Amino acid sequence: MSKKTGKGLLERAPHIVRRKTVDPEGADPYRNKEAPDDMALCRRCGAVYHEKRWYKRDELPDKLTGATNTELVFCPGCQKVKDKYAEGYLIIDGDFVEEHGNEILNIIENKEDLQHYINPLEQIVEIKRFDGRIEVQTTTEKLAQRIGQIIQKAFSGDLVYKWSDDNSLARIIWTRN
Repeated sequence: MSKKTGKGLLERAPHIVRRKTVDPEGADPYRNKEAPDDMALCRRCGAVYHEKRWYKRDELPDKLTGATNTELVFCPGCQKVKDKYAEGYLIIDGDFVEEHGNEILNIIENKEDLQHYINPLEQIVEIKRFDGRIEVQTTTEKLAQRIGQIIQKAFSGDLVYKWSDDNSLARIIWTRN
């Protein structure tokens, strides 16, 4: 809390978004690999690695956009997609899904696009749709949680979270009949 105003930082600056650090314990095996050279370019999604962080290409400062010394690699998110390694599982089930499945898929794709812009490492590994059910696998447990929350907000229904003991894996289940 600020001593002068008595208000916390978030109250004084509501535009600041608080986010937990991704993978604080280092449990993600894809984040522990050797870092690429500075200015590496992901050959799948086009994200750029610069100063120990992955950026969307359009987020880079102007002086860096024309850099020619780039190494082509897979970012950790794209490597997970390539290896089909998921940390988040979202199951969308119920009679409602059969009738509104396309709307739900649009919401999922829009959320992935937004999250990928914020953090290029958060991606959808796979989406399966069958028998009135949609199964989504994501590269991070938080992305599965966020997609579940958006579907819950849009359509109501029941939302259940199940986390592994070390919080490195999430199974989110949304149902509505």
